[in-house]
Amino acid sequence: MNTKILGYPNSYLEVQLEEGEEFIVEKGGMILANGSYELETKIEAKTVNNWVAKIVGGKSLTYNIYKAKSALTMLFSPGKNADLFEIDVQEEDSILIEADVHFGRTKNLNLVLAKQGFKNTLNDGLKLRTIGSGALFLIGFGKILKHNIDSDTPILVDQDALIAYDERLEVKTVSKGLKELVTSGEGYLFEIKGKGRIWLQTREEESKSGGGGIISSILDIFR
Repeated sequence: MNTKILGYPNSYLEVQLEEGEEFIVEKGGMILANGSYELETKIEAKTVNNWVAKIVGGKSLTYNIYKAKSALTMLFSPGKNADLFEIDVQEEDSILIEADVHFGRTKNLNLVLAKQGFKNTLNDGLKLRTIGSGALFLIGFGKILKHNIDSDTPILVDQDALIAYDERLEVKTVSKGLKELVTSGEGYLFEIKGKGRIWLQTREEESKSGGGGIISSILDIFR
């Protein structure tokens, strides 16, 4: 399998499949196929965790699995006016992502609801955790920045900018106070330290402001 992200901005994904190879993508993402394939729609609506991730975090409950009947090239594009980026995921280095940024992935890579403390879930919504290895394709808005961290001194990142990070990093939600949170227009901040990678977006989806957290959604009233 070969993959390539093309056409920035408003990028799309080219996937070249050999016979029998499979690719997983969000429902409605395919725009072209120059050969035949088998299609299976996977529904993940049977567990409470998936419904919670859908309602609170925007996780999709369905996705499509495309299996090539012969060698073919397929093109996929996000339904949102967003751009794609790729993360090479290794089994020993799990990635945590925002619940609504998944676009596609290779067959041996799965996503599950990550276990988080109540405070982090309340402030920043839910995260999905990778299991296995493979190529993970996510969506983001504006420029996508990859930043490597190797420090015991924390860096601060706006919660709306952080969309994916290595699970081994220590990530803590911080705020300077309720008054500043309400009046400044800024959301919560993440304090991040350790050794690993983070991925940031420089813009937000137009219909969203204040991040994925429950508290931030309430505070949008004052912004």
